[in-house]
Parts: sequence; structure tokens; C-alpha cells
Amino acid sequence: MPIFLGYFIWGLILAAPLAWLTWRLDLLRWLPRWTAPRPRRAVRLPPQLQAMVIRGKRQVRSGDGR
Repeated sequence: MPIFLGYFIWGLILAAPLAWLTWRLDLLRWLPRWTAPRPRRAVRLPPQLQAMVIRGKRQVRSGDGR
């Protein structure tokens, strides 16, 4: 256990300045775009499923009357 704590503390000591330098010098801009998270597309449902509840909110269509 003492060995683990020693490595953990040294890891924090080394990681904190490196993370700050990476943020301060904006080094992440040199990483390729495939590492960035992709934006999610909106889900399109067929007309039969319009009355379904998605993520707790009912999708309201104008002119439907329901």
C-alpha cells in the first residue's frame, strides 16, 4: 500500500503541472480531429412513433391537435 500511495502522489505531482502547461499553451490544438468528440445528430422518428415519449418530454407537433 505505501508503494501505491507513493506512486499515486508522485503521479499527481507530475500530472498537475503538465496538465496546466497543456492547457496554458493550448497544446491540444495539435491533436488530430478524430480525438475530438463528435456532435450528435437529432433522432428522426417515423410518423407512427410521434406519440412516443423521448427523454421524458413529449414531442408536440403543431396542427396535430393531440
